[in-house]
Amino acid sequence: MSLVAALLSVALQAAPERETRVPVADLLGQTPGQVAAALGAAPDPVAADAFRIAEGGRAVEIYPAMRFWRVAPAGESCVTGFPEVSDPDNVEGRPRTRLARRNRGYLVFENGRLAGVHPEPLRSGGTDRATRESLEAFGRARSLQSPWLAAPGRLPASDGLGVLDRLPTAPADLSVASLCGPLPNRPPVRSGDIGTDIIWAMIGLPFLVAVPFQRSEAARADREGGALLASVEPGSVLPQDVDAFAAGTKGVRVYRDPADPGFAIVAVKLGPGHSNGSDIGLLGVRGDRVVWETERFPAQVLGLRGLMCRDSGGRAGRVRPGCSTTGFLEP
Repeated sequence: MSLVAALLSVALQAAPERETRVPVADLLGQTPGQVAAALGAAPDPVAADAFRIAEGGRAVEIYPAMRFWRVAPAGESCVTGFPEVSDPDNVEGRPRTRLARRNRGYLVFENGRLAGVHPEPLRSGGTDRATRESLEAFGRARSLQSPWLAAPGRLPASDGLGVLDRLPTAPADLSVASLCGPLPNRPPVRSGDIGTDIIWAMIGLPFLVAVPFQRSEAARADREGGALLASVEPGSVLPQDVDAFAAGTKGVRVYRDPADPGFAIVAVKLGPGHSNGSDIGLLGVRGDRVVWETERFPAQVLGLRGLMCRDSGGRAGRVRPGCSTTGFLEP
C-alpha cells in the first residue's frame, strides 16, 4: 500500500462518527412510515415486514427492530440500537460496538400506530470466548426466554395476543440511536493464487447441473405457496378445515400442539429471498380462524422459524417433521 493510501485509510477509520438519537416518546402514535422516516430507515414498511395478529377486535403488528435501522449513505456504514439497555457484564469498547450489541428488539403497532418499543435485554455471560458449546448454550437460553413461547417446547405464539404480555420491559427514557461514519478503505480480498481459484471453480461446477431444477422449484414454491398465504389474512376464516386448506399445495405442513390441539401452525415453503435457502410463511390458526400470519423476513429475524425446531429444553434438532438436525425448518 502506498503512503497516500495508508494515510487515507487511517483518516477514514479515525473520522468522527455522527450520532442521531430519537426518543421513543416522540415516536409513539406514529404510523410505520412516519417512524421509518424519523429514524432514517428504508421507507414504506409493509404488512409483510411484520408479525400480524388479529384477535379480540384488536389488530397488532410486531416489527423486528432491524426493519427500522438507519440506512447508511453511500460510502458509509451505520449502526442502530438502544443505548439505554443495561449490560450486566459492563462490557467496555468503542461506542459503535456497544451500540451494536443493543440492536435487537420489537416495535409494536396497534391499529396502525406505534404503541411501544421493546428492546431485547443483554444477557450475562456474553463476554466469553465463542465456542460451539457456548453458542449452543446461548441458543438454548434465548429460546427458553423467548416471548413467542407460552411455555418451552410449545408451538410459537399459541396464545396469540398473549405474546404482548411477555415482551421485554423497556428502560425508562428509551431512545433509538444511530452512529454513522465512513467505511474503512479495504482492498478486495483474493486468494492470490490463480491455481487455487481454478480448483474452487471446478469444485462448484457439479452443482451448476442442479441450478435449473432448483430455480424451477423455487418459482413453484413462490407461486403456489405465495398464493396460499395471500388467500387469507389475520382474522379471516379458512374456507375449509385447516388440514384440507393445506392439503393441495406442495411444501405445506400442518403442526399441532399436543398441549393445545385447537391451535395449529401452517408452515408454507416459499422461494429464496435474500439468501440461498428457502423462505417460509407461517399461519397461526385457532379452529378455523387465522389468528396471526408472518412470512419471509420477520419469520426468520423474529426467531419463529427456529423456535419451531426447539424442544422443551431449548435444544435445536429434529423436533418436528421438516426440521433438520441443526434446527432449520423447511416444510
